[in-house]
Amino acid sequence: MEGILKRGDIVTLKSGSPIMTVKYKLQDGSWKCSLFDSNNELKEGTFTEEQLIISK
Repeated sequence: MEGILKRGDIVTLKSGSPIMTVKYKLQDGSWKCSLFDSNNELKEGTFTEEQLIISK
């Protein structure tokens, strides 16, 4: 999947997660993503491209 992700993509973790939005790529090649948790609070996480799946 290398090189497929871009800002604004909707993704999940391969291991399962809430739906997240890709914010930007970091210098180390990982991706900053944002999501709303079960309390409807905005959260962020950083993940490698290999951990993410583009949602349809």
